[in-house]
Amino acid sequence: MGNRSERNLILIGFMGTGKSAVGRRLSARLRRRRFDTDQWITREAGMSIPEIFERFGESAFRDLETQAAREVAGSRRLVVSTGGGIMGRDENVDLLRSNGLLVCLKARPDVILARTAPWESRPMLRTTPDPRQAVEDLLAARAERYALADRTVDTSDLSLDQVVEEICAGLPSLLASTATRS
Repeated sequence: MGNRSERNLILIGFMGTGKSAVGRRLSARLRRRRFDTDQWITREAGMSIPEIFERFGESAFRDLETQAAREVAGSRRLVVSTGGGIMGRDENVDLLRSNGLLVCLKARPDVILARTAPWESRPMLRTTPDPRQAVEDLLAARAERYALADRTVDTSDLSLDQVVEEICAGLPSLLASTATRS
């Protein structure tokens, strides 16, 4: 893409790492529109994510994520908060990277569990007998995909403002380092 400052800033990472909260604060700070893929999905489907999983299964939800990634790829100057599993499909990775800078937010499993409890609204955790093991297994399974990010910020011990500041402070070098990637 020609103008690097027009690229979307896309927050990826596991549930409970702060993508939605950071996305809200970051969009205000950068004066960019915000796009939350999970909100887009619930609006398009007319039901909650747990309902989508229950009625149609994970595959149907992942199809909706791909549709959301297409929406993002066709837009400019967004701050995008994604669902934790969106990077699981090659097509989604390509769509998000086509017009975006990927910032992965990560956190330790104990922090994730504390931030996401209670797990009734978390389809990947609500039916497991051992949520900690489920988090550790999913983190391990997704690690390679999350490593595709242009930048990673560990949110475990940072306030929301500190995370936003760290992302903003790194934007000039992030924009410069990804100039030849697209």
